[in-house]
Amino acid sequence: MLLKIVALAVVFLNGHICQQVNTPDGPILGTTEYSIAGTPYSSFYSIPYAKPPVGTLRFQAPQAVEPWTEVYNATTEQKRVCYQLYQDLPEETEDCLLLNVYVPQSNATDLPVMLFIHGGGFISGSGLNGGPQGFYRPNFWMDNNVILISINYRLGVFGFFSTGDEIIPGNNGLKDQVQAMKWVQRNIASFGGDPKKVLIFGQSAGSASVGWHLLSSSSTGLFRAAILQSGTPLCPWAYQRNQTTISYKTASLIDSQFNTSRDSNKLLEVLQSVDAKAIDDAALTFANWDSSQPSWAERKQLEQGFYFAPVVEVENNDSFVTGYPYVILENGNFNKIPIMIGTDADEGLMNLSEYLDSQLAAYDEAYSRMNPGNLHLVDAQDISEVGNAIKEEYSPNDTFLNNKLGAFEYFTEQDFTKSIVKHAELHSAEASTYFYEFSYSGEMGFNTYYRYPGSTNITHGEEMGYIFSTADPNNFSVADQLVHKRLLRLWINFATYLNPTPEVDELLQNITWPELKPGAFKFVNILSDLVVTAGTPKAKRIAFWDSLYEKYGIKPFDTY
Repeated sequence: MLLKIVALAVVFLNGHICQQVNTPDGPILGTTEYSIAGTPYSSFYSIPYAKPPVGTLRFQAPQAVEPWTEVYNATTEQKRVCYQLYQDLPEETEDCLLLNVYVPQSNATDLPVMLFIHGGGFISGSGLNGGPQGFYRPNFWMDNNVILISINYRLGVFGFFSTGDEIIPGNNGLKDQVQAMKWVQRNIASFGGDPKKVLIFGQSAGSASVGWHLLSSSSTGLFRAAILQSGTPLCPWAYQRNQTTISYKTASLIDSQFNTSRDSNKLLEVLQSVDAKAIDDAALTFANWDSSQPSWAERKQLEQGFYFAPVVEVENNDSFVTGYPYVILENGNFNKIPIMIGTDADEGLMNLSEYLDSQLAAYDEAYSRMNPGNLHLVDAQDISEVGNAIKEEYSPNDTFLNNKLGAFEYFTEQDFTKSIVKHAELHSAEASTYFYEFSYSGEMGFNTYYRYPGSTNITHGEEMGYIFSTADPNNFSVADQLVHKRLLRLWINFATYLNPTPEVDELLQNITWPELKPGAFKFVNILSDLVVTAGTPKAKRIAFWDSLYEKYGIKPFDTY
């Protein structure tokens, strides 16, 4: 038996062995492919999970795809990507709400399902296997008994435009993800998957998306566990506070009446009537204009969230979330399911760019420019004191321009570590929580792109090369191969057993990964060995940030 399905037909198409699966949505034809290790698996490419969000469906919540009767040919991946803010690709289209399903050809039944949500700052990326923005290949996963799913969702202006009211409430990219999960619930049993064993996971903005689903009642019951890799709704970049201003400034570049008008109904009418490229170009023009401002101002915009990012909605028929992320977590009003959550050791190395020097020079002119916006500071003395405290903590003896290592540490802990640790602490009060820090630097990772003397070179996304790649692990060091095998084992264990170390396992060095408990933080540091560690990662710095929020922060906090 190749798959546990309602109906299976093995056919030959252009010399390839194909499998037809009859799902509640309609018959789907997939193809046989092989992992790097030679394991056969079935690929079902570019399956539509929602109606194309065009015309009157543009800037609206997604609608379920209409069932079909003819066989849908899913043997070849359609290189369709959702509009990307900073790229102009011929493959961009609004008709991009597609997903890929990869199924091992084994006798296993009721397989766990792992649905991956890609990152890219909510403005770029795709769930493609190859082609433009394609990276998320199933090779490593298909040597195991797990179904892997990758998805596209609306990005940038199309996915996260919001007028701050019920007309265009926002979060359509997140609502697309919900629609994809509903598709899984309807159809995955036909592929041999268990709809009761769905785990969602993501990296960066995909990880923050996973975190938003933990906070939304719209997502309740659609998955039983989650893995968050380097992102949470508590990260300052993952939530936009100024969505109405951004949206109308963007719209005014399409129609000048919106320089003064705040008529959301008229705005929706205009936006649904113009060409998608005009909207994409307007968003890019706005983003480029704002980015041309002094670098410290751009940084403060980042503190207020990416331009097009998740928002807190007003109550409406399709509300995704209507409360501040921090408040929801603090009050325990979230989906209480097991999670794994973690960071990379030097996330902030991703700030290494041609703009870094001008940004650091601006900080050195006024250290208050480094103050987190989510402290909500208003008192001039507090603003000055916090800025000076950050300077003293991260670069006491020199400017940041001359001490880039201190700046990278600031970026790592301000944008990622403190927020992710706080999310884990708040979640652990209500549900099982396993924390990790990825601290291994090897050639399978991304460290060849972001290197700086004196740093660990373990940058944002470092672990991704060990779990998604076309590279043959046998071409890398024994240490790299072990880290690769261990990550897959831990991730798949969690999807299968809701515990990353359910039994003694020599590959995992016989460790037991402890749950994080309130007041008793423990985590696994993923190095060339797996090291169980007491206390928070970067404990001294976490204590520093916590003291700032306790002394100066004005509640209610939205992020952290």
